[in-house]
Amino acid sequence: MKMNVLVAAALMFGGMIAPGFAYDGATGLRSPVAKVTCDIRNDDPQAVCAMKCDDAYIRGKQHNMTDQSANEAEKKACDTKCGC
Repeated sequence: MKMNVLVAAALMFGGMIAPGFAYDGATGLRSPVAKVTCDIRNDDPQAVCAMKCDDAYIRGKQHNMTDQSANEAEKKACDTKCGC
């Protein structure tokens, strides 16, 4: 009985502190989960172009009456134009 309680307590403690190890203290950002094709910060013209592509894509995703496959094709074309 005591062993089960100790194991459960250790697992709960591990679950609480595990997200802290995903923090990258050198850069102050969490570790990336998915690969980003373009950096969308306002650092350079390519980033501004990619941000505009993302904004247009999100606007298209929010409209129910738009053709989603055409919206995705436009996003890919815009990303290609930006150099992503």
